[in-house]
Amino acid sequence: MESPCGEGVVFESIWKSFDSKPVLKGLTLKVRPGEIVCLLGPNGSGKSTLFKMSIGVLAPDKGWVKVCGVNPAKDPMRARQIVGYMPEDLVLFESLKVEEFLEFILSIYGVKVNRTRIDETLKLLGLEEELGKFVGDLSRGNKRRVYLAALMLRDPPVLVLDEAFTGLDPVGARILKSWVKSMSSRGATILFSTHVLPIAEAVADRVAIIHEGQIKAEGRPDELRRLFGAEELEEVFLEVTGYSKEYEDIIRSLYS
Repeated sequence: MESPCGEGVVFESIWKSFDSKPVLKGLTLKVRPGEIVCLLGPNGSGKSTLFKMSIGVLAPDKGWVKVCGVNPAKDPMRARQIVGYMPEDLVLFESLKVEEFLEFILSIYGVKVNRTRIDETLKLLGLEEELGKFVGDLSRGNKRRVYLAALMLRDPPVLVLDEAFTGLDPVGARILKSWVKSMSSRGATILFSTHVLPIAEAVADRVAIIHEGQIKAEGRPDELRRLFGAEELEEVFLEVTGYSKEYEDIIRSLYS
């Protein structure tokens, strides 16, 4: 891993609009080195928009972003060297074979990895039999595993994972959880999103709930449960995001 950065990831007073519609409204979020933070929010709440700012794909209208002290809007190439980013919708070179894809990604980032480590990573992810296959012929879950293999081999100091658990089977999800925790123990800064709340509770040191473009609640999962008098994080999420019990009454009236 490139040396863990002292500043982690900072989103400060972020505003972002699309077609004059505000998506992020003065949002501030900080992730410290060695910390795992899960960003929870409904579909369309701005999670992916925020994550894309970490590598300079999008820039805030107001406010600023720093990853290890680098502003991605001003130096996106350096930010992309620092951040290991996994988008929700993977973009892969499907005409390449798995081995070619990994070699291509590592060459882009100037990462030199010995063959033994590559083989061990592929074996860990259950991809050793897929090495000669075209990426486009793989299942959805194995495509995500290939992308994960590339991230693991890069070993970046910052991870930004947008719905990374989507499409993974229980074994793949367990490997990802273990790797994320291992990276954290080595000082990596980790920000991820998921709709699977038990994963958020099991992995995250801290949870931030985004709704209507702002962070509405933030803290350790146990702190949030205690604060809201809830037994499960799901109850906290539903209260913060305005889920109404009337929805359940409507469902019962329509389908019971």
